Amino acid sequence: MTRRNDALAWLALGVVYLVWGSTYLGIRVAVATIPPFLMTGTRWLIAGALLFTWQWCTSKERPALPARRELAELAITATLLLVLGNGLLCIAEIHVESATAALLITSTPIWMLLIDAVRARRVPRMPAVAGVMLGTIGIVMLAGKHSGHVDALFAWLIVVASLAWAAGSIYARGKDHRPTTASLEMVIGGLSCIAVGLLTGEASRLDLHAVAAASLWGMAWLITGGAMVGYSAFAYAVRRLPTATVATYAYVNPIVAVILGAAVLHERITLSVVAGGAALVASVILILWRSG
Repeated sequence: MTRRNDALAWLALGVVYLVWGSTYLGIRVAVATIPPFLMTGTRWLIAGALLFTWQWCTSKERPALPARRELAELAITATLLLVLGNGLLCIAEIHVESATAALLITSTPIWMLLIDAVRARRVPRMPAVAGVMLGTIGIVMLAGKHSGHVDALFAWLIVVASLAWAAGSIYARGKDHRPTTASLEMVIGGLSCIAVGLLTGEASRLDLHAVAAASLWGMAWLITGGAMVGYSAFAYAVRRLPTATVATYAYVNPIVAVILGAAVLHERITLSVVAGGAALVASVILILWRSG
């Protein structure tokens, strides 16, 4: 990696640190009156189409369209990250507070570590093992804070979403990255999410007259900040920096999300949220300690 690319990769990661922490609030507000898969599918499709159009119009040379192999890789990445990772998160945030959702997503580095260990056929270091154990405790505490069976089920759904996001992040590493990679992933993921929404009957639950202005503002932020800026930065960083380095966003985002959730939506910061969140953040630090 050249020095310039190194600096750009770190800048991209810094953007992910700051911007993605706010997206949990945006999702929570957006899905309040818009069905989740139709909301997130439209979000990714609009963001990807706008970004690709901008890239097409401003590039000195017209961006080359992906070959069949690359298109398949983009589809797999988009399915893991956007359809499963983000789509399941959107479903869960109908029932789970944004701060809790962000803290549960912190489990992503745990899955990254375990997937990397299986792929490399090596036993993780002891600090990482301790981190996994501590993180598991944090997940149980956060999921257990929901007294209702349905809400607890959706809390665990976020853990599944984090597993899908971890798998997609690792799969994307080493794959070719061109300027249009992120925008094409967004378009493919957006179309796939809309298809899932239509197949699951979300169209019948969409009442355009009942869509709140706050949901539209939340969706607008998800399109611009979360997708066009944040996802583009993530797509660049995850292909340029080590897995453990990129995974550090997972313990910065929740801090932003907890602050915004309390300030904007008046979400209560309970003892279980503080304890479970602290356990998860500490587990991520242990996992990433001395990692490459």
